[in-house]
Amino acid sequence: MEVLIQKKNVILDATVASTLMSCARLTDFRFNHNFMSLHGKSSSLEMGLIVHVILDTFNKESIGGKSRGQAITVAINAGEEFASAEVKNVSPDDINLVFDTMQQYFEYWKNDFWIPLESEVVKSAVIYEDDEIRIMWKAKIDCIVDTNQGIFSEDHKTMKQRRDTVSLNNQFMGQCVILGTKKVIINKIGFQTSLKPHEKFTRPTVDYSAERLFEWQNDIIPYYAKFMLYYAESGYWPPNFTHCENKYGLCAFKEVCEAPPNLREDEIRRLFVVGPAWDPVNEKD
Repeated sequence: MEVLIQKKNVILDATVASTLMSCARLTDFRFNHNFMSLHGKSSSLEMGLIVHVILDTFNKESIGGKSRGQAITVAINAGEEFASAEVKNVSPDDINLVFDTMQQYFEYWKNDFWIPLESEVVKSAVIYEDDEIRIMWKAKIDCIVDTNQGIFSEDHKTMKQRRDTVSLNNQFMGQCVILGTKKVIINKIGFQTSLKPHEKFTRPTVDYSAERLFEWQNDIIPYYAKFMLYYAESGYWPPNFTHCENKYGLCAFKEVCEAPPNLREDEIRRLFVVGPAWDPVNEKD
């Protein structure tokens, strides 16, 4: 008699996968317990959210048939409404910087011929399956654009400092696999007042070989998905102390991990609240 083992389903997106690769304990805190800082989102993140609202509105208005000028007006108004209602940790000067930057952005790209096809859309697909596990990948895509050289995903990235574009990125590779492409466009928007428009508004591409995408899809992601199942089944999500200090600063849970085990729940209650369950629909990277 053949014994059939029911496959285990795993749903992953770039944020969960990257956090899992960084630290299992952080993954547990963020996505199983939904702990969120009492202080809310960082200033840089909220500035980026305003830009995403502006660009999403602009693209959707353009897709809907509005002229460029009309779409820009509606987009800036939507950004102002969002900033007034939702933004908590950004100074008035930085809010003004966001809108000045976006006015410069639209002026710089005034002759843009790319056509947005979809904006702020979530795509999902089963990207891996074996006898034990089935992995569904969800990708939040800022914009899908027709460049006349192909249809690609475009990812908006805001920054206060120049950063090199790195191809070792779960978000970019996931978007390629989901869309069946080998290229992602990074729409960089810099808030630096000392730089000229051509220096802070750039659109580099990240290109992948078929072999790299195959490895990511069939080796790397399944490896971590199976580890995540093991952590969940064992009930123990081990910390990775090499991630306590990273390019964004210190981990938000550093004080929790530094506390004795019997006091960690007290630290969590002091510093965090339970937020809504993670949903890639609300993701802004």
